[in-house]
Amino acid sequence: MEIEKRRKTLLNELPGFSGVLSLTRKNEVLYEEAFGLAVVNEAVPNTVGTRFPVASGSKIFTAVAALKLVEKGALSLTDSVTTLLPDSFPFMDRSVTVGHLLTHTSGFQDYFREDADENYADLWKNLPMYAMRTPKDFLVLLKDNRMEFQSGEKFSYNDGGFVILSMLIESVTGQPFPEVVKETVFLPAAMEESGYFAMNALPPNTALGYYEEEPGQLVSNIYAIPVIGGGDGGAYTTVSDMRRFWKALQSEKLLQDPLLLEMCSVQAENEKERYGYGVWIRKDASPVSGLYVMGADPGISMISEYDLKTELTLTILCNREDQAFKAYGIMNNFR
Repeated sequence: MEIEKRRKTLLNELPGFSGVLSLTRKNEVLYEEAFGLAVVNEAVPNTVGTRFPVASGSKIFTAVAALKLVEKGALSLTDSVTTLLPDSFPFMDRSVTVGHLLTHTSGFQDYFREDADENYADLWKNLPMYAMRTPKDFLVLLKDNRMEFQSGEKFSYNDGGFVILSMLIESVTGQPFPEVVKETVFLPAAMEESGYFAMNALPPNTALGYYEEEPGQLVSNIYAIPVIGGGDGGAYTTVSDMRRFWKALQSEKLLQDPLLLEMCSVQAENEKERYGYGVWIRKDASPVSGLYVMGADPGISMISEYDLKTELTLTILCNREDQAFKAYGIMNNFR
């Protein structure tokens, strides 16, 4: 009855909700339902198996891929970024390490400031989004950036840091970043529907993102984000695959302790937020019990939360701006 009550509240408060909500405990699905359209102009409905772009929600995949290299001894958390990529960032301080990138404490200037009310879609008005296909393509946005504060001084969310991580991953492995994530995350976690897909070659059952360019004018986001995702975001996944990811992560199929424990412990924080390596940690949880990832781009919003104590997973994937966070506020009482 409580679930049905929350569902009705959701539909009343978000009548145009488009996406999938999933609530599970261990292997039991408590509630799972799809709403709205995956492709608006063709009236293709969302299903519980629809792939959604998850924007920054995929930073945790980048983190696992990087930490797997640390686990293998191919990379170290204390390695200097400028030593590993000597010709890429002339104004980056030598003190910036892989660990700083993973915890948003590098101090290196970002290519996009999420806290400055900037519009991400505006980046691609003069720089073709269809040209952004590999991590190195982002050098045009990052190479001349400078330090904003001393590395390790504070937490400051930084998309560019995770782009640089994907550059490091490619440099160390000699493989394309999406292939490394596939080998180190998607395949071990049995995430068969997940991947980094080009927006002009999407697989079946994949949602497009939509946002209002003008009030009442709904447009797809095909010109508002890079054509292929990378280290800072852009993977596609399903609610089932996110459930498999959390299970695989916590059962040490992706990383082993003590590195896994370190990843899921507080590495950086401020008065509002706590962060591990590529994963948010619930501020109200002490000791740590709640891990989550979230993402937002033009036409995209998502959140997926895993409770270490109860093994409760709440995932909301949405192909509309901000709706996932509004839905989370309604559904959060399931915890």
